[in-house]
Amino acid sequence: MSKTGKMILWIVIAIIVIGGIWWWIADRGNVATAPSNGTSGEINTTSTENTSTTASTSYPQGDSDQSINQDVTNLNAQLSGLNSDNASVTQSMNDQSAQ
Repeated sequence: MSKTGKMILWIVIAIIVIGGIWWWIADRGNVATAPSNGTSGEINTTSTENTSTTASTSYPQGDSDQSINQDVTNLNAQLSGLNSDNASVTQSMNDQSAQ
């Protein structure tokens, strides 16, 4: 292998290792974060206690038919948005440049 090929291989390996370390640190950082009240670094314990004990009436919990139907409805809405975005991207890829 040529000297240039070896250099490129080492650069690619270094980028992969650095990216893996960055991903691992970012993944570990997400676990340790706590909700804050938005004005300082203090944790707002009163609002988290109230919301955790009160079940939401707009979104059913568990494996009931209603919650499954709600999940399917949300998924269909997201897929419709994806299809719309895909059509827009496809159209923009097929556009001809103006003279």
